Amino acid sequence: MEFQDKCPNCGHPRAEGAAFCSNCGKPFEEPKREEPQQAPSPQESVTTAEQPAEEKYVAWEDMKNVGFFSGLWQTWRNSVFNPEMFFSKLPHKGGIGYPLLYALIIVWIGTAFEQLWGLAFSGLMYEMLTNFIPTDEMIWTTGLQTGFSIIYLFLMPIFIIIGLFIISGIYHLIMLIFGFASRDYEATFRTFAYASGPLIFKIVPFCGGLIGWIWTLVLSIIGLKHLQKTTSGKAALTIFVPLVICCCFSIVLGVLFGAAFMAIIKGIISSGYYYN
Repeated sequence: MEFQDKCPNCGHPRAEGAAFCSNCGKPFEEPKREEPQQAPSPQESVTTAEQPAEEKYVAWEDMKNVGFFSGLWQTWRNSVFNPEMFFSKLPHKGGIGYPLLYALIIVWIGTAFEQLWGLAFSGLMYEMLTNFIPTDEMIWTTGLQTGFSIIYLFLMPIFIIIGLFIISGIYHLIMLIFGFASRDYEATFRTFAYASGPLIFKIVPFCGGLIGWIWTLVLSIIGLKHLQKTTSGKAALTIFVPLVICCCFSIVLGVLFGAAFMAIIKGIISSGYYYN
């Protein structure tokens, strides 16, 4: 700012060194010094710079580098026992081929063991009933059950693929209806595919299947939270809405069948056929 040689108020000449105008008494404004701007320090530049996006990675989809079995093991272990970390790093894009194959392997192995245990315990049951069931009938029943189990295992991959697409579609539709979905159907599909890891616990007889299904529901909630960028409460609501609807429908259906059965029994009793 240059030196003021005149009063900006009245225009009277300013005496050198005077702080006030000798004509109107208005004080002169001192020129402001412009301080040079300091360059930001390296630490400030690092903190103010935009942080890089978190790296997304899943070992199963990197099997070319880590190998088939190593990728399968790392993905199963991390998804089942460290789901928060796993689903936070799981890419919401990348196709459905890898996650579909992962779910196919895991669910089929668990189902195969489940069928094996079923055949084993059925054989023990038939052995206990040998005194009550004719041998020919028991052999025929055992062979029929074994045949159905083998056919079921061969058809299971088809059921797994169809079921995964349907389940993912139903839950994604629910998220769209409630406005919870931030991403497309692919993110939901990848969530449920990689959340199927606990279903391999069906290899444990009796309680393994139940534990696996409950654990899978928990992983699905965590996965939807990360891949659809929503809250845990909204993800849990998405998971439990179909379950509640199915439970209510089953109760209503059971009551209707029970009422119909009781009506048939009362009709038989009232007609006198029961006593005859």
